[in-house]
Amino acid sequence: MRFLPIPIVSVLWVLGTGPACAADDGALKVTTQRGGPAVESVAVFRTKDGKRDEVGPALTDFAKAKPLPGTGPFEVWVKPKGGLAVKVHDKLVVPAGTAHELKLGDVLGVVEVFGDTFPRADKIVLTDTRDPGPGEKGHVAVQSARDYRTEMAVPPGTYAVWVVPANGACAQKVEDNVRVQAGRSVKVGD
Repeated sequence: MRFLPIPIVSVLWVLGTGPACAADDGALKVTTQRGGPAVESVAVFRTKDGKRDEVGPALTDFAKAKPLPGTGPFEVWVKPKGGLAVKVHDKLVVPAGTAHELKLGDVLGVVEVFGDTFPRADKIVLTDTRDPGPGEKGHVAVQSARDYRTEMAVPPGTYAVWVVPANGACAQKVEDNVRVQAGRSVKVGD
């Protein structure tokens, strides 16, 4: 049997790409909250020099950890089922060789709007308290729902609740200064 010479550089490259390099990477493990809103996906973006690049496909199977390239910083966005994606971490840093556990109950609260005293809705929208409202210039929705009694997941903060009537009329602010805490549910119009 005759052995072919393999350049030393090739051997070092193969050895350098093995498990020893994987120790430099971290991971993100997502834990859902019992009784919390259903979550569709969790997306991770690497931020560097003002640019954002998505780190692989969004995580949809929360039984597995999402591998992260390097230590970060990362932005983490959570998309509830039927809702808008919300940012839950702005500059997450995960030390090399560790897994960061993202407990959704620690970073999200829930707003549920009951429409018993409000007009029939085409859409319910949560915004910043200073937002001009749906249909106006400068409007930015934080979260939305198609119907009343839908759990809307948002980061902790203070929000305004808007109802876009089904009859095509202008959006109405039905509640201002709704305070949302992580892991808690707030009911509006109950």
